[in-house]
Amino acid sequence: MAIIGKIRERSGLVVIFVGIGLFAFILGDSLSRSQDLINNFGSWFGISTNSGIGLFNDGEMNSEKWNYETRYQKALNGFKYNDYSQGGDGTVTSEEEDQIRLNTWNQMISDTIYYLELNKLGLSVSADELKQGLLNGENLLPSSLKDMFTQNGVFNKDSFNVWKTNRIINLPDNMESKRDLRDNIEIPLKNERKINKYGAMLKYGIISTIQEGERAYAEDQTSANIKYIFVSYEQIADSTINVTNNDQKEYYNEHRYEQRWHQNQELRSYDYTILKFSPSSKDVSNYKKNVSKLINNFKSAEDDSAFVANHAETPIMIQSQYGPRPSGNYSNQPYKGGKFPSMIDQQIDQSKEGDIIGPFLNGDKIQLVKVYETGEEEQAKVRHILINSKDGDPKDAVNKKLADSILYAIRIDSSKFSKLVTKYSDDPGSVSNGGVYAWFPKGQMVPEFEDFSFSKRIGSSGVVKTNYGYHVIQILGRRDGTFKKIATVDKTIRPSKETKNQFYDSVALELYYKVDSSNFKSICEEMGYEVKSSGYTPLIYPNRRTTGFYGPTELNRNMGVARWAFNAELGGVMEPKYINSNQLAMAVLTEKVNEEDDRFNNLKSLMKPMVENKLKADYFKSAHGDKIANFNNIDSLAREIGQTTGSKLVKYSDVNIGNNMQELAEPKVMAHIFHLNPNEISPIIEGKKGIYIIQLNTINNHPTVTQENSAEKALTDQDEIRKQVDQGYYSALYNAYNVKDHRAKRMLLNN
Repeated sequence: MAIIGKIRERSGLVVIFVGIGLFAFILGDSLSRSQDLINNFGSWFGISTNSGIGLFNDGEMNSEKWNYETRYQKALNGFKYNDYSQGGDGTVTSEEEDQIRLNTWNQMISDTIYYLELNKLGLSVSADELKQGLLNGENLLPSSLKDMFTQNGVFNKDSFNVWKTNRIINLPDNMESKRDLRDNIEIPLKNERKINKYGAMLKYGIISTIQEGERAYAEDQTSANIKYIFVSYEQIADSTINVTNNDQKEYYNEHRYEQRWHQNQELRSYDYTILKFSPSSKDVSNYKKNVSKLINNFKSAEDDSAFVANHAETPIMIQSQYGPRPSGNYSNQPYKGGKFPSMIDQQIDQSKEGDIIGPFLNGDKIQLVKVYETGEEEQAKVRHILINSKDGDPKDAVNKKLADSILYAIRIDSSKFSKLVTKYSDDPGSVSNGGVYAWFPKGQMVPEFEDFSFSKRIGSSGVVKTNYGYHVIQILGRRDGTFKKIATVDKTIRPSKETKNQFYDSVALELYYKVDSSNFKSICEEMGYEVKSSGYTPLIYPNRRTTGFYGPTELNRNMGVARWAFNAELGGVMEPKYINSNQLAMAVLTEKVNEEDDRFNNLKSLMKPMVENKLKADYFKSAHGDKIANFNNIDSLAREIGQTTGSKLVKYSDVNIGNNMQELAEPKVMAHIFHLNPNEISPIIEGKKGIYIIQLNTINNHPTVTQENSAEKALTDQDEIRKQVDQGYYSALYNAYNVKDHRAKRMLLNN
């Protein structure tokens, strides 16, 4: 029952399982037999019980036997191939590599868990089920294959049947083609179908009873109107308390066995500072000299895009969520200004075709600019107000009416245009300058906007619909202007080895020799360096939600910092480490929490914030607890203690005042509310986020519950718990098999 037990803990809903015998057959002895199944079927996955990358059902996982690196390389190559096919260069960023490794791990564990579970059930997919269900040209069963041919919820059977004819029916009659059909279509579809059946058995084997519906409906209808005082723990000054070792031990003895204190991974926390330095004037001069050597060749280059590609540090094309895009170093679009300092923009404006500007300093780069093409173009100047209205917007008619009203207002008095822009426009790029788009050429705006801007007389106004919405446009002018297209060569100025060594020896080492665990923060701040805390950094692989063992993002995924953090002794100071070409980091290890260790010294740093909250609650009670008896009105009490009140209607089923699911649940607070008498003021309640004092105004605790209400509520809650099972049963399986990911530990500890 361990797996569903974990799901039930999250739901807060008591449920009954239909077909208990089936459920027991599915999961009853999974933990006791899974290791045997791993051994029996290990050849299928190449699994061994040697030490290595983690634990599975308490058995150790060996990277080679589990084919982890082989799987990873296959996934990596697939990612690169897809990138190439979409116009990229096959480059994989560090973050993408992390995600590929995470996906590899998750897929490997998922394959194993489902293999073991489905093997015990004996689930199968018949040839007829494959043909008439999964490959049915009229109406496929739900599957990833069906999803490929479904758009906006509509299955395109014609497209599917064309694919089926080409991929299956007209398959060449040879062994290689048959093997391809089996391995890449039949087996994956059958496995997916088995997993879907497995999930459906868990999901639809769950119902909520009428009795449960009756209880839940009654809780929803039981309500209380309250006034309350809330004081967060952060509002109470730290100076009001003094945390002693005895305070921490007392809290530890009371709470040590709570699940939240169980640590299944190593945690480290450290204070750190970043030492920044700049390239020397000599470094800047050397970069200018090197870039100057390119001037003659750049001037005479016939293919400027090739020259930029060969000599610029910034690539011509960069990858974006929309595919390859120009970086700005070379583009067919006329230069509009603003990319360089104003003096350089002025020089570009005054240059002729073929002129070279620079080298010049722009931020941390040395740049050369070539004007490679000039010409004339018709330009327009307009101002507009955008009312967002996308295709299918249910308020489209309302938006159109608003745009027409604005147009009417500006035709009567165009001086109001700027005020109307500020009040109504949804175009953040033009609001600050009164909605003006100045001197843009043809080809830059969307067609409808451009047609109006270049075809209507100067001074005219109107409403134009584009895919952005409704534009109220007024034409301010048109002219024949000139354009210039530019190509840019850039080099980032990095400190030379000489500059690095000088800073390291004269500044970084001086600081390193001065600090120790007790004075790290004060010495750093004395020398002008900000000290920050890493917070608890877990020994886990990075993923899309966390940087993992790398710690704070600004440390730039530095492996040296990570290795130091998980191998240093408490209070140890890290020698200065380069985190990029002009930044060094130093740190002191402040907290060290070891996994699977529930002793006081290991957990006290984790518990300290809770101890501080308890002491603050005690302080507040001692300062104000006796005053409550003197008041029968909470507003008067609030004024007496310098606080304010709030009002709420709360339900018995709420998790906190306001029923905010994103905040901590406050069961103690909610219980107090429904045990008060009307007009009674509660004692000071010690909550999880702060301190509460509550006065009950009125209460409705006798709701009318009918059979119909109960049945409806039972069905609603049944749908909700089934949804939770559907979304959460795999993570419950993962935990039930006691999966531990030790890849990060293998990489960093004692390394």
